Amino acid sequence: MDAIIWVLQYAPVFLILISLVITVHELGHYWVGRIFGAAVESFSLGFGRSILEVRDKRGTRWRLNWIPLGGFVKFVGEVQLAQDIDQEIPETVANEAQAIEAQGKAAILHGNEVLVGKPYTDLGPWKRIAVSLGGPFANFVFAAVVFGAIGLTLGVPQSKEVRITEVIAGDPAALAGVKARDVVLEVAGRPVKTASDVTQVTSLSAGEPVQMKLLRGEERLTLVVTPLEKEVVDPALKTRQKMGRVGMGIADVETSLRRLNPAEAVGYGVSRTGDAIGQTFNVLRRLVTGKEGIDKLSGPVGILHLTGGVTEMTMNQEGVDLGQKIVDLIGILLQLAALLSVGVGFFNLLPIPVLDGGAVVMTLAEAAIGKPLPDKVQNVGLTIGLVCLAAFALVVTLQDSLRLPWGS
Repeated sequence: MDAIIWVLQYAPVFLILISLVITVHELGHYWVGRIFGAAVESFSLGFGRSILEVRDKRGTRWRLNWIPLGGFVKFVGEVQLAQDIDQEIPETVANEAQAIEAQGKAAILHGNEVLVGKPYTDLGPWKRIAVSLGGPFANFVFAAVVFGAIGLTLGVPQSKEVRITEVIAGDPAALAGVKARDVVLEVAGRPVKTASDVTQVTSLSAGEPVQMKLLRGEERLTLVVTPLEKEVVDPALKTRQKMGRVGMGIADVETSLRRLNPAEAVGYGVSRTGDAIGQTFNVLRRLVTGKEGIDKLSGPVGILHLTGGVTEMTMNQEGVDLGQKIVDLIGILLQLAALLSVGVGFFNLLPIPVLDGGAVVMTLAEAAIGKPLPDKVQNVGLTIGLVCLAAFALVVTLQDSLRLPWGS
């Protein structure tokens, strides 16, 4: 019962986040398709039956559906439906199409409607590849904008120095020669501004050497630490997961928030997005090479749990007024949305049928042979892709559920 109440309490925040990220993704496809003149049958927010529907001057139906889980864009001809062909076209509809074409615009008859544009299949292979990549690109741009906006308005944390507070005997840090009161200058070749810069790298590097540059008094040292994989429990977020640990305490000294100017904010947004893409690629690399298990990944259940955890932790801060709590929560959730957007964009680039990366591969094959792939080949590929994604979703959801407090 407690689990049900918890889910109902935080599910709306999760749905807003996931819907925002997926809507951004689909808008990326939509705008690139529009640039190349593709006719858009509908753009839907959510799935299922339509609650609200508006038709714009280009004939596109903008729909708000009753199941609030993302959305989708449908180009005319992208997937041919029975109602797309062999229908009698009313004279008024045909006249409307002729009027649009008389203005020098392309028009297509779709059922009993006239849409401005041309069928998706009329776009050349390279244009369709651009449309496929438009979704992930929009996700990355969204993340950069969010990170930059946060740096511009709320500021970014920075510390006077990041200092080692303790070193556990026998653990990797001690074996590498790290000592208490050392100051961390760089980790894995990147300057360290806060303690989180260190933990982010070591957490995702279990079993792999990590170079650290330290300042000990007046002496600069370069040491190599190899994190060990350990199960870490976070009481505040109520999470339990395996990650790399080196056996040292680390703390920020004189931390403050610095608001960035517009130029700095742009650079910060791009840099943070690049870091997130790099971390995601690193996780994939470690999965492929067997250095990480699939338990490192999270699906909707894990994201819901994290969303609820950060919301609960932020709103339960002591000595902070309600207004500041809300500001803090908005900032944290926006950063979570940006990271989720990077994950969605990167995942869709994988060369798996039914994903954007798979569509790119099939379109490249079409360009190579000079004609569309046979329907049978496309259908087999899509079927395999769907089965793989369904199996993957099942495994990840099961593992997310077992990591929850009530799943243990």
